[in-house]
Amino acid sequence: MIPSLKHGILQVEVQQENGRSYISSLRQRMPLRASTPLYANEQGAVFFFIMNPAAGLLQGDQHSISVRVKKDAQAVVFGQGATKVFRSPQGNLSRQLTTLIVEKGARLEYMPEVVIPFAEACLFSRTNLWISSQASVFFWEITAPGRVARQELFKYNLLDQQTRIFLDGELICCDRFQLEPQKLPPFLHTWSPLGPMHGYTHYGTFWAIDQHLPRVMSELLQRHTEDEDGFLEQITEHYKILIAGTEINRQTYCFRALGHSAEDIQEGFKEIWKVLRLRLFNEPEWPWRKF
Repeated sequence: MIPSLKHGILQVEVQQENGRSYISSLRQRMPLRASTPLYANEQGAVFFFIMNPAAGLLQGDQHSISVRVKKDAQAVVFGQGATKVFRSPQGNLSRQLTTLIVEKGARLEYMPEVVIPFAEACLFSRTNLWISSQASVFFWEITAPGRVARQELFKYNLLDQQTRIFLDGELICCDRFQLEPQKLPPFLHTWSPLGPMHGYTHYGTFWAIDQHLPRVMSELLQRHTEDEDGFLEQITEHYKILIAGTEINRQTYCFRALGHSAEDIQEGFKEIWKVLRLRLFNEPEWPWRKF
């Protein structure tokens, strides 16, 4: 029997008053929850976790997450744990819909944990970012091939993830990754370098949006000699991942990474995040720990 649809909802609005950001509106329906707001420094940004006390996404489930950061407010959002997508033997999709809205002068740093699709899972994920050209956003998404400890690699039925970015209401980017491993030709099932992920098992995408990014990226990518390793090459070497960056437009950059573990990619992304927030906002690394 197919279970009835479970529609988890989390809608958060963040405002700023007297230099301090706070959650001004919150609507939540199980199994999605926002943690108690926290403040880790004197910068005034509000910090909270997105939590799911249930085991994960079952077949037929739909989770809708909306975070709106209003004018001049600042929010840092982490995921409490991995997003586990359970098997869907009847082919029912598990859906995750995320909407991020960042208004003029505001900043959102949104870093969920890894997505883990179990064997026979079917995940349909859609993320829409509505960003002011005078706002700042860091957002990443990391996906595993399955439960690695159980040797469950690429046993899911469907992974369909799409991210769209709207800048001042105009669509500037639509990025989609769709993979049905069981439908691939047999010679690709070895996941050799000829395969769709170049022999790697995990992948991630890091989006950075800020009007001052061209200056900062020019500084980061500059080399004093031709033999010197660049910023991304150093991350590749240190964390043993394959990473590259693309300029979408003058203030939007996309960094893609392939690796053999979610932790390696996350550490590489954290290095980029740390450097960008220091150079863009003159702020140190945010404390990365579970409160």
